[in-house]
Amino acid sequence: MKKDLTNVTFIVPLFIDTDDRLRNIVLTVAFLLYHFDTNIIIKEVADESSFIEYGKPILDRLIKDQTGLVHIFEQSTRSDESFHRTKVLNDMIMMSKTDIVVNYDSDILLPVESYVKAVELLETCDVVYPYRFGEEGERKVKLETDFQYQIALDNFQIHPEISEFIKAGYDLSKFDSKYFYYPHSQGRGWAEYGMVQFFKRQVYIDGYLENERFIAYAPEDLERFHRWEMLGYDIQRIDECAYHLEHKRTPNSWFNNPFMKHNNDLWDYLKDLSKEDLIKYYEEQDYVKERLK
Repeated sequence: MKKDLTNVTFIVPLFIDTDDRLRNIVLTVAFLLYHFDTNIIIKEVADESSFIEYGKPILDRLIKDQTGLVHIFEQSTRSDESFHRTKVLNDMIMMSKTDIVVNYDSDILLPVESYVKAVELLETCDVVYPYRFGEEGERKVKLETDFQYQIALDNFQIHPEISEFIKAGYDLSKFDSKYFYYPHSQGRGWAEYGMVQFFKRQVYIDGYLENERFIAYAPEDLERFHRWEMLGYDIQRIDECAYHLEHKRTPNSWFNNPFMKHNNDLWDYLKDLSKEDLIKYYEEQDYVKERLK
C-alpha cells in the first residue's frame, strides 16, 4: 500500500544533458509514484523537452497512475548553456500548494521510511535533512547503462539492473551491490547539505527562498543551510543514507561551471554578514521583492 504524502510536493528541477540524467529522472519519479500518494512538480528548462519525448513514454509504461505529477517545460532563453537551478526551484516553490515542499535532486533515492519520518519530524521543526551529516551519508550508485535516448525509450525496463529494481517493487536493496562511497578528505561518502531537503513551505518563503544569484553548480547548498541557521530555523537530521544515482558531469554539475568564481565570491560575501545585514541583503534582492510582493 502506498504511503500517504498528499500534503507534500516534491519539486524537481530538470536539465537533461546526458543519457544517464534521462535514466535517473525516470527511475526517481517512478520510485516516488510507486511508493507514495504525493505531488511532484518537474520543471524542465532546455531548448527542447527530452523528458516529454523520451522520458514520459517510458514512465507511462512503468507507472499507470500518475496522479499528482505535473511536468512543466520552459524554453531556455539563456545565451549560454547554464541551468539556473535556483530560479527554477523558486518557480516551483511558489507554484506548490501543500504545507510541505521537498527540494529534490532528480538523481536521489531514499529509504522509504526516511520520507515518512522526515514528514513526521516537520510537525515540530522547520527543515529536515533526511540523511546523516558526514561519513557514509551518501551512497553513489553506479549503474552500467549506456543508453542513447532512443535506445532508452525502446529498451529501458529490460536492462538487467533496471529490470531487477522494478520487478522487486522499486526496492533500494537491489542497489546494495552497486553502490560505493566516494573518497573524500573528510571521510568516505561524505555528505553535508545538498541532494534533498524537506521543509515547511511558508518557512522557506519567509526565509527568502533560493538565492537566484547562484547559477548552475555550487555552493548554494552551503549558503542555504547557513542562512537557515542564522535565521534560527529548527533543523533536524535523519541518521540514514541517501542513494545518489551517478551521472556524467557537465559544467552544470561540476566545478568547471563558468559561474564558479562568481558563486564562490557570493558565498564568501554572504557568510561573513551579521544576521541583520543578511536580512537587509535579502530584503533588497529584486527576485525577493517580485516573488513576495
